Amino acid sequence: MLNNWNFWLSLITAITAILAVVLSVEQIRLSNKQHLFERRLNAYMIVSGLVGLYQEHRNLIERKREDEPQYAIDHEFIWLTNNAYMEAQSEVIVHPLEQPYQKEFLQKREELRSLATEIRLIFKSPVNELYGKFIECYEVTLFRMYQYQIVIDRMMKENEKTPMTREELQKIFPEKEQRLIMYDAMEELKVSYKALIDQKADEKITKYIRLK
Repeated sequence: MLNNWNFWLSLITAITAILAVVLSVEQIRLSNKQHLFERRLNAYMIVSGLVGLYQEHRNLIERKREDEPQYAIDHEFIWLTNNAYMEAQSEVIVHPLEQPYQKEFLQKREELRSLATEIRLIFKSPVNELYGKFIECYEVTLFRMYQYQIVIDRMMKENEKTPMTREELQKIFPEKEQRLIMYDAMEELKVSYKALIDQKADEKITKYIRLK
């Protein structure tokens, strides 16, 4: 009789242990799924905000590229940083070489590059590459605008000290070279945005975000 009790007790103990393992594995699986959902949702909210900014101002940003200094490039920079996620960066275009603005801008650029990498890892093809590319182009465009603004500021300060023609200033400062580099970055951003729209990336990415 005692042996039977020992047998059943051992069996119950074994079953309980197995159930505990199964429940633990399931809890881990659900926790991982929830964590992935939160990462995807957070990334989507950020990138969706940037896409929205570009879409709102694209007619101005995609205007004809003029072969002359762009003294209002700071306005375009501000347009592309005019949301809760990016708004602190608008100050750097006004104070491009001052702290803490320069350091904060560098940190935000690194954050955007990390976001592009994360998007490629947590989403599936093709939206991971589409959104990853858009974020990369966005970061580069902001940086090229920032670099160009530094040149413009130096030209204006030099002209205040010694008035010169545009041509004379362009011989001293690499305005045209920096402007063309900036235009190239803006064109790549335009192409990456068009790819998002053409492939209906927003519809596809929301499917990946949902918990299954």
